[in-house]
Amino acid sequence: LGEANRLGGELNAWVRAECAGLMAAGKVVGVVGGDHSVPYGAFQAAAAAHGSFGLLHFDAHSDTRDAYEGFLWSHASIMRNALRDIPQVSRIVQVGIRDYCRQEAEYVAGLGPRARVFHGRELSRRRFMGRHFEETAREIVDALPEKVWVTFDVDGLDPKLCPHTGTPVPGGLEFDEADRILGLVARSGRTILGFDLVEVAPAPGGKDEWDANVGMRLLFRLAAWTLRSRGLAKDR
Repeated sequence: LGEANRLGGELNAWVRAECAGLMAAGKVVGVVGGDHSVPYGAFQAAAAAHGSFGLLHFDAHSDTRDAYEGFLWSHASIMRNALRDIPQVSRIVQVGIRDYCRQEAEYVAGLGPRARVFHGRELSRRRFMGRHFEETAREIVDALPEKVWVTFDVDGLDPKLCPHTGTPVPGGLEFDEADRILGLVARSGRTILGFDLVEVAPAPGGKDEWDANVGMRLLFRLAAWTLRSRGLAKDR
């Protein structure tokens, strides 16, 4: 594990340096994984370039384990690492969380107003009670600060849309639901500083292109809404 932690630290430093250079040049940054450990360095670069911001975190998992199985830079620990070590991350809004342990639940609860979680079961309960998704989407957006980084694990979607991702979990968002949330963020006057899309995993041997198809379309929407939020694209 010592070697794994060293290499993880090197990866973070490389991603941070690459993102910092792009941001300094006025570029809009999108990071494509890889697993969900990949964008940590991008969070650091965004903090240095933009100051305080929030994370809009789409995921089936909380990713707030403490050095999961001894691996400090695990994809299961990235949000805990960010919230602990990057003070500019002022708030995290998690959407679709439905697979987590007691320690993670206690950690997130201990963050108080710094965290707002829209669990998968909560989203489902609202649907069952006939609550319009638009109302929920606007509540999610209202929980965000003015500057936002979107961190999107594809397993936040219903696994029928990403069946080959590494840790699929039943439930999750429909594609258009995620897109609606992103669109409302972009139109709300908030600034999307950048984004990452991780854990897209096409079928082995190229036998099924469905995951790649959904991932490509999601990447397009993430880029488009980021540009829209920064005044670099217009609604049609």
